[in-house]
Amino acid sequence: MILVEATPEMSRDRDRATHQAWGGPVPLAEYQALEARLRGHPWPRACHTLWLLRGDGGEVLTSCETYRMSSLRKGYGPGHSYAVASVYTEPHQRRRGHVTALLERLVAHVKATDADAQAMVLFSDVPLEVYRGAGFTPRPALAQSFDALPGDPRDGVDELLPEDQASRALAAVPLPVGPFAIWPAAAQIDWHLERERIFAQLLGRPRPPACGARLGAGWAVWAAEYRTGQLMLLLVHAPGPGQADALVGSARRAAHAAGLARVTVWNNPREAPWPQGRLEDRLERLGSVPMIRPLDPGVRAEDWNWIPRALWL
Repeated sequence: MILVEATPEMSRDRDRATHQAWGGPVPLAEYQALEARLRGHPWPRACHTLWLLRGDGGEVLTSCETYRMSSLRKGYGPGHSYAVASVYTEPHQRRRGHVTALLERLVAHVKATDADAQAMVLFSDVPLEVYRGAGFTPRPALAQSFDALPGDPRDGVDELLPEDQASRALAAVPLPVGPFAIWPAAAQIDWHLERERIFAQLLGRPRPPACGARLGAGWAVWAAEYRTGQLMLLLVHAPGPGQADALVGSARRAAHAAGLARVTVWNNPREAPWPQGRLEDRLERLGSVPMIRPLDPGVRAEDWNWIPRALWL
C-alpha cells in the first residue's frame, strides 16, 4: 500500500465515488461543482490536501482530506495541527483495516515533513473504534440548543456583524489559557460562510441577516446549516454577565429570519454564566465527536479543551 497526494484530476474522480455517500439528492454534476467551489476557497487553497491510499494494483482503498491549522503549545510557541476530514472507503473495501493504514501513513508523513506538527484531529460521526485503533482519543462533545425566536436580531446587542467583518470578532477573542489550543484562521471562518452561501443558493433558502453580533466586548459568529435546520454558533466570547444571553438571543432571532429551527452551540467551559438550553452529548449519538492524536510528545489528548464549532470540518 502507498500514500498518494491527489492531483486535481484525482480529486474530481474521488468526488464521483463519494457522491453516493454525501451527495444526497444533489445530482452528480452539481455535487462536483459544489466540491470544486469549496476547494477553490482561499482557505483550503492554502492548507488542504486530498490523500489516497492505493493498493499494490493501483486501486484506491480509502481516502481522506487534511487541513493544516495553527496551534499553540503553551510555553513552546506556535505550531501546526492537521484536521482529518471526509474519510471515505467504498463499501467493497470496508472492514479491512484500510482507514487505520491510511492514518498511520499520514501521521508518519506529517511527522517527517513538518517539524512544527503538534497534533492531528478529526470530528467523528462513526463508531469511535475506527479511529481509536489509529491512536485517536475522543474529547468531551457537549452541545446546547435553543429554539429560534421571532424578532429583530439587533435587539439587545450593540451591532450585527456583516459577513465581510467576521475577522473582527476573531481578532477580539482572547487566546485560550490552557496548555494546548488549535486556533481558527479568519479565512476558515469565511469558509464556513462559503458553505452557507453555497447551500442557500442550491436550496433556494434565505440567509441570516448577519453572520454574528457584538455586545460590548462580547462577540458571536454564526453560520447556517440548512440540512439540519440549525444556526451554528462558530465562535462565542461572552466575558460579562448577560452578554451570552443577549448574543444567543440575537442568534435565535437571526435563525428565525433564515427559516431555521434552532441555534446550537458547542459548550465552551471558559464562558460563564451561560444560558440554559437543551443539553446534548454528541458522544452518545456519534455526532461530530472531536478526537485527537498528539504528534508532539509534549501534547496530551486531555490538553485539548477549547473546541469551538469554527474548528469543525
